Amino acid sequence: MYPKISSSRQRQQGSMLVIALFVIVVMAYLGLTVTKLLSASNDKVIHQVLGLRAMNAARIGIECQIATTFPIAGALNSYCSNAANYVFNNVAGLENCQYSAEVNNKTVTDGSKTLSYWQFLSTGQCAVGDIVVSRTVYIDAIM
Repeated sequence: MYPKISSSRQRQQGSMLVIALFVIVVMAYLGLTVTKLLSASNDKVIHQVLGLRAMNAARIGIECQIATTFPIAGALNSYCSNAANYVFNNVAGLENCQYSAEVNNKTVTDGSKTLSYWQFLSTGQCAVGDIVVSRTVYIDAIM
């Protein structure tokens, strides 16, 4: 009776090792896949946040160009002191961001009317480490 049990044990030796090795390989593959997914998700969030910050910087540039070109009563904001370029060093939420803006003015004749055509263009750029994101905003105006 004992020899039969020992012979069946001898035939089964090593099968548990193969199953354990298979489970370890599958779990390692699952772990690597989840890590890649989380890393890609983090990169997306970083790009979205920097994109929003760059868009806000570009909007500030447009607003400064419009305020400089068509002044109204009141002082300009400190961001608009040099309306063409500004680097946001000490502004919460816009660290490592900047904008560069420009204005183009053309005179257009439409029959007997002479119109001024303005094009305001601003590019906001934000950088963190190796990632640089920029957004461009433009507005056209006829007066």
